Amino acid sequence: MEYIIGILALVVIFISISFVRRKKIYQEVDRLENWKVSIMNKPVSEELSKVKDLNMTGQTEQLFENWRYQWDNILSTELVNIEEYLFDAEDFVDKYRFKKAKDVLSLADSKLKDIELKIKAIYDELDELIGSQAKSAEENEKLEAKYSNFKKQLLNQRHQYGSTTPLLEKELEQIQQLFAEFHQSISNGDYLVARELIAKIEKDLEVFEAKLEHIPGLLIECQSVIPSQLAEVETGYKEMLAEGYILDHVNLEKSIASLHDKLKQSTKLLMETKVLEANEGIEVIKTEMDDLYDQIEKEVLAKHYVIKELPSVEGILIALSSASEKTKQETYVVQESYQLQQEDIQTQQKIEESMLALNDRYEKLSGHLLDQTIAFSILKEELEDICEQIDSLQEIHQQYTESLMALRKDEMAAREQLNSLRKMLFEVKRSIEKSNIPGLPKSIYQELSMANDQLKAVTGKLEEKPLNIVEVNAVLYEAVTSVEKCHEEALDILDHAYLAESIIQYGNRYRSKHPTVHQSLVEAEQLFRNYEYKSALEEAATSLEKVEPGVLKKIEKVLEKEN
Repeated sequence: MEYIIGILALVVIFISISFVRRKKIYQEVDRLENWKVSIMNKPVSEELSKVKDLNMTGQTEQLFENWRYQWDNILSTELVNIEEYLFDAEDFVDKYRFKKAKDVLSLADSKLKDIELKIKAIYDELDELIGSQAKSAEENEKLEAKYSNFKKQLLNQRHQYGSTTPLLEKELEQIQQLFAEFHQSISNGDYLVARELIAKIEKDLEVFEAKLEHIPGLLIECQSVIPSQLAEVETGYKEMLAEGYILDHVNLEKSIASLHDKLKQSTKLLMETKVLEANEGIEVIKTEMDDLYDQIEKEVLAKHYVIKELPSVEGILIALSSASEKTKQETYVVQESYQLQQEDIQTQQKIEESMLALNDRYEKLSGHLLDQTIAFSILKEELEDICEQIDSLQEIHQQYTESLMALRKDEMAAREQLNSLRKMLFEVKRSIEKSNIPGLPKSIYQELSMANDQLKAVTGKLEEKPLNIVEVNAVLYEAVTSVEKCHEEALDILDHAYLAESIIQYGNRYRSKHPTVHQSLVEAEQLFRNYEYKSALEEAATSLEKVEPGVLKKIEKVLEKEN
């Protein structure tokens, strides 16, 4: 019984699945059938009939026949095949061959898409043909008007175009021939060919318009302006040679000959109405002409500069030579009193050598100017470099002179500082002598002795002949360090001693009642007698702060008022 129920369940499932699949396939068949019908109903024939308004000859006739053949083939063959595919699919469904049915429907779908593309191509080509006819007619009218204007312009202004006129007229005849071919193509129904001809006519007229615009100006350049400029350059070149200019480096004769050749080539291109190439050649000529003018102008300006600046440079060199010699003599005098550093001696030698070299270069430059053997531009560069070297040498000389003067200033400053250090050390000794302290730590005596020795060393260096200011400053620096250290430590010792003595005396009031204070003060007194004033102060202050907080600051304020 269960076996029978299972079989029945399978049968029910199979029937259900088959029903669903059959339904989907029939839906697809209906969709494709509707698509096929919509294609059959497209107004392709009506669209093709529009071509009959054109000249049904030549290319137009061929295109029309091809489109009509394609549409007839779609209706009579391709759509019929689609119908058969749909019948086959229904037959396969009835036999439960669902996969085969789906394959056939997929093929039908693909064929219908291809048919749609073919129809779209027919529409596009048809629109292009009809549109090109209308657009070509419109553009032809504009281009013929432009052609007519160009022809009138060339006729009325023949003198501006000179020898290019016959060739320009020939180019107009060629464009006129294109117009004739255009009209013939329209008559023959070759509308697409006519469209291509219109595009060529438009391009040729643009080129011709550019020629009409530029040829008159280029003719003036080639036949008048540039030849005149070349003649002007040649004349100026000869005049400059007569005035003594050296122009070998310019190589102007060769450059002018080259420019004449380039002018002939550009003129030839212009006579052939090759405007673009001719214009490029003329621009090259102008650039090279500008370079020639620049070189010639450079020589003229260089001559003016050299003639103007040379006398003033001579005066500067004479003054600098005199100053250099004076500084040299001052150096000998200074060396009797001061020992110069090797760097200073080398600087003086460098000044002498540079002075000789500059005078030599100046003499050679003056000789070349008189001999007229070197271009002024080269002489100008040499003179400019000499001026730069003079500026540099003047700066070096000034710095060296100031360094010589600084030796005496440095000596005076060292002597003044030595006197200040002596006074500082004397004040230290006097402060110690005036104090009532029992004595000084051994270290302070050593510092005082060292400071005295340092001052003697400075004095000794200042008495040397010749005096070495570098060594003086070195020992002076050590003396300053030693004296200042001694001064600072001595003042600290005296301050500690006075404060320690005062706080011990103040603490006597607590001796009887505070045994610990008494004991600390006894130790502080012993340290005081051993010249350990800072330790004595710390011992006494620490003890008293316990019984009277703030006592140290209190005593410090009292001492400040007394002082």
